[in-house]
Amino acid sequence: MLCLLFADSRATRQNKRNPPMNDPLQKAWTRVTRQLADAGRRIDRLTEGRGPQERAEGYRFLTRVLSAMATFQVEQSPELPGFEQVMSPTRKFYVDNPDTLYHRASLNPRLGYRVRGRRGDALYLAFCVYGANRILANLHDEDMVFDADGRFELILSPARPAGAVNWLLLPIGARTLITRQYFTRRDRLPAELEIELLDPRAPSTAPTEPAMAARLIGLGEGVARTLQVTERASTAWLERPNEITIDSADDDLAALFATPDNHYLGGWYRLAEDEMLVMEGRAPACRYWSVQLCSRWLESHDYRNRQVILNHEQVELTPDGTFRIVVAGRDPGVPSWLDTGGGREGGVIFRWLLPRGKIPRPAFYVEKSENETEKRTIDTLYG
Repeated sequence: MLCLLFADSRATRQNKRNPPMNDPLQKAWTRVTRQLADAGRRIDRLTEGRGPQERAEGYRFLTRVLSAMATFQVEQSPELPGFEQVMSPTRKFYVDNPDTLYHRASLNPRLGYRVRGRRGDALYLAFCVYGANRILANLHDEDMVFDADGRFELILSPARPAGAVNWLLLPIGARTLITRQYFTRRDRLPAELEIELLDPRAPSTAPTEPAMAARLIGLGEGVARTLQVTERASTAWLERPNEITIDSADDDLAALFATPDNHYLGGWYRLAEDEMLVMEGRAPACRYWSVQLCSRWLESHDYRNRQVILNHEQVELTPDGTFRIVVAGRDPGVPSWLDTGGGREGGVIFRWLLPRGKIPRPAFYVEKSENETEKRTIDTLYG
């Protein structure tokens, strides 16, 4: 009898160590690891023949996306909402703007939410609701009411509650809330933000196995989807170098979590060692504008150590109000220079925030670094 009891006990311990093959948590984890392995192989295929730096950056990109999805899909919950910072100098994707502070919260369209905050020094504050590759609702500071101290309350719900001053529709399919704050200088005071349910619930307990399995599936899908969207966008750029291939007036950029308040325009530059890209034009009337560089993986370049973005306060205008911005791997001796860090190709993106009236058409062309008289027109922007 003792032998039988011991055998039963040992079998129980063995079962705990080795869950059955149909265990949902183990299946979810296995699925994630396979998706990560597939993503690595995808990076290898995309960078074949393109040099080791781009491949190394691709694997770094995967770790950054994995970090983001672990936060967004595993830690964040629509039932216990909270804001998490999306981008940082070491976590970037979807052409992040170094001048923007992004926060994210998970949403459930069957619930209602209250955002409280204080305005801060941002020159722009907005709240955008996203579904699956769709922009569902958007509200920015011009359409909001603040008190004398800059405090506000914003309600997100399927229907507008009585007495709600600031309200944002929460339609079926809503999944994500992204807040944006724009700054022209990084020493400005950001907004204070917090989010809660309109109907508070008891604090969540430790996750159940089925709940954690679902979160792991979300993590793996998030990594795979981000790589897929990034590949689709960057591949289109690479196929037509030195042309403008993105214009939000014509292209749906919702999959990149764009904001409808911006007009985006950009493309892929490819330069010889002795060449530089010159961009000349006149900015439209708008709240903010900038131009920045990004990588094959749609990550902003190293803005802590190089000048990879210029906004409207940093660009030096000519006496007639036009700009001349140069993209080059070494200092060309001009006031407005975007530093490629020696790289010969990459993405370049303009943002015009809340533009008014007709948008002028800047010109893009390539010059020899040592001979500015030799020019060949590449493209022009905006019709």
